[in-house]
Amino acid sequence: MTPLRLPGAATPPVPLRRVEEMMDAHVMGPRLSAAIGAGGHGRCHVLDAKFEPGVRCTVLYRAGDRLVRGDLLADVTGDEGFSRAVVAPGVRLSVYPHDPDLPGLADVADPARLRRALGAALGDALHGGGPIVRCRVDLVRYRPGKRATLAVQVRGRSGTSAARAQRFVVKSYHDGGKAAAVAAEAVLLDATADPAAPLRFAAVRAHLPDLSLVVQEHVAGVRLDEVLRRPGTAPGRALERAAAALAAFHAQPVVSGRTRVIDAELARFVTRGRRVAQVDRGTGAALVDLANRLTATRDDVPGGVVGLVHGDCKPSQFLLRGEREVVLLDLDSCGRADPAGDVGIFLATLRQHGIRDALARRTTPPAAAVQGALAEVFLAGYLTAAGGASDDDLRRRIAWYEAVALERKALRCFARAPRSPLTRALVEHAHARLDRSGANR
Repeated sequence: MTPLRLPGAATPPVPLRRVEEMMDAHVMGPRLSAAIGAGGHGRCHVLDAKFEPGVRCTVLYRAGDRLVRGDLLADVTGDEGFSRAVVAPGVRLSVYPHDPDLPGLADVADPARLRRALGAALGDALHGGGPIVRCRVDLVRYRPGKRATLAVQVRGRSGTSAARAQRFVVKSYHDGGKAAAVAAEAVLLDATADPAAPLRFAAVRAHLPDLSLVVQEHVAGVRLDEVLRRPGTAPGRALERAAAALAAFHAQPVVSGRTRVIDAELARFVTRGRRVAQVDRGTGAALVDLANRLTATRDDVPGGVVGLVHGDCKPSQFLLRGEREVVLLDLDSCGRADPAGDVGIFLATLRQHGIRDALARRTTPPAAAVQGALAEVFLAGYLTAAGGASDDDLRRRIAWYEAVALERKALRCFARAPRSPLTRALVEHAHARLDRSGANR
């Protein structure tokens, strides 16, 4: 039996009914419970999913008290293919912390193994330089096949200066080169930051190449997305602080050697949209149409601007500290590209939240209008801080990149929930953003 993904080429798409069955927690719960002995009386939740027709379908479940990665296999046709490791409708199971694409994760998730590795790597970075005798590990985020983020607390021997608890954020990567790049760039970013600016970064304390690990200092604060979710708050000042921090980030020297090529991404949009059309003709056609429009209007967008970019700039990446400091988190997608792309991603994220809430009928006050107003506050704050308040070219670039981000989010939405109306709504909103920017159809 082979996974759905095959090297070098896409396979014919599996029937959508198999994908939907795999994503149905009520159906899969008893099967997972029987296969892995999970507690919770068969309770199951789908935490995440990634479905790309003809390429892959991976689902992350919480089955009872366990996390389980499920990969849809391409050639399971009958009950003879099912076992404790493979359940209907042909889903291969991997129970956390075992992940076929993250071979070092099991070591990281084991407190005893991680204690030894951190003790050897951190050394004098610990209070007093004493040995670690206690290590607590809590999973923060898990992206099957890509990365796991863990909150780690360590203590030294009682009675020493090392006994005070220290907290770190440990990231386990699927690729050693990616881990090395993230660690190196984070150090350079911290070294080149303007001390007078409000922008800060979580310091890297160690890089463990044998385990593809990066160890960062834990930073306390309040995430911007939490502020935006608080009822009855006025988040305008928080958005302005984040916008100023992003402008300061874009003003830093380009320390990353990784180039994010937008033309290559536009080509991938077309390819992925066509694959979606193989299982959902209408949605796939809408995705391809938007991708083609983005490609056709690419030359209308002022080009030649290359700077430092975050690459995944959204409210959850901004940590507010005190009255002034802003810590920018998660530099995994850092690179060289047009900084307008970061602003576009941020604005698209706010608008996505509004569209999703409107579809869920949480519309008092109208969610889309509220999020749109917040987006305008952030945009105005960024333009002011970046000195581009009267720069029409910058505004057009931001609007175009916002449409790009909405296409990206639409594809991701389909990958998580193929029947969700949010996919088409995001596409329609992207067209509206292009219309407002004057981009031709």
